[in-house]
Amino acid sequence: MSGKSGNLKSPYASKPPVVVTGRGGWFSRLSCVTFIYIPNESATSRRIRIPKIALYSALALFCALLGLVSALSANLVKMASLQGEYEKLRAENTAIRSEAAALVAKLQEVKSNLVQVDNISDQVRQEAASLDPRSEKKKVNGFGLTLRARARVKSESTRSNQATGYPFKFESAQDISKQNPQDEDKKIDLPAQAVGSNINVDNLEFRDLFAALSDIRDKSSVQLQGLSTLLRELQGYRVRLSQTPTISPVQGLVTSFYGMRSSPFTGEAKMHQGVDISAPMGAPIRTAANGTVVRAGTADDYGNFVEIAHGFGVVTRYAHAQKILVRVGTRVSKGDLIGLVGATGRTTGPHLHYEVEVGGRKVDPSNFIRGL
Repeated sequence: MSGKSGNLKSPYASKPPVVVTGRGGWFSRLSCVTFIYIPNESATSRRIRIPKIALYSALALFCALLGLVSALSANLVKMASLQGEYEKLRAENTAIRSEAAALVAKLQEVKSNLVQVDNISDQVRQEAASLDPRSEKKKVNGFGLTLRARARVKSESTRSNQATGYPFKFESAQDISKQNPQDEDKKIDLPAQAVGSNINVDNLEFRDLFAALSDIRDKSSVQLQGLSTLLRELQGYRVRLSQTPTISPVQGLVTSFYGMRSSPFTGEAKMHQGVDISAPMGAPIRTAANGTVVRAGTADDYGNFVEIAHGFGVVTRYAHAQKILVRVGTRVSKGDLIGLVGATGRTTGPHLHYEVEVGGRKVDPSNFIRGL
């Protein structure tokens, strides 16, 4: 018994000892959470052990991701709001830039109008100064000749000079540039073309400034138009004045006036159709106005004479010259030398016989010049 008993082996003696590997080391010592998975009643259940640290880490990572997603979502919402505000500001900025461009364009218009007004005002002043009787003086061998003060004109109507039949017309600056008064309290109404077709007139940021600039532009345009009209009137009158015989053709003493007189040759009463101005032999004879020489030659009564057409039906004639210095077709200006005083033709001594003819009718030259 004992021998057999000594040969008997324990039923557990043939099993090798259990060796703890991998999971039986540090992993088995971790605090874990066990999940039992049972697919169905007949299937074998499965156990899943997850260390708590891994579970907590995953949970923390999930919370972090959730927070990150929430923050990103909030930022996206905020960005969308900012995008909307940005688009609104961009639209407003575009509108303001358009208004600014329109303002600049309108300022350029106003500046251009004002520059033109200034330039034309200077021209008007120059023209008015040139029409001053004192500026009409011309030096002929040191002798000052002036416009006759008898000529008067009125701005409000056309007036004919009875002696010459020569019409003058003026329009005053106040009459030309007069503007209809506007009610300052009247509501401002800006047309679209005043600010640009792409700008909403009802939503202008600078509506008052646009209105002020438009008002200045309109008033300056009216003033510019008035000054331009006045300048044309003055220039036209200056042309007429330059072609009107307003200076004495020679320095001397009037010995015979226009009208009835006793003939120095026969003693009979006879119409004298000009004026005789006594002057030394060879004294300069100057044209009384701008014009063109239409006749230059010799006649029995006139001797050597020159006839000048000045336009507007005005003709002047210079007779008894010693020498003629121009020829037919010559363009002359007021004060130009055209001959020398002489005693040719039917005369009693050296002098200039001077005639003025308007519309084919001889008139008194003293109606045009002073000192005769």
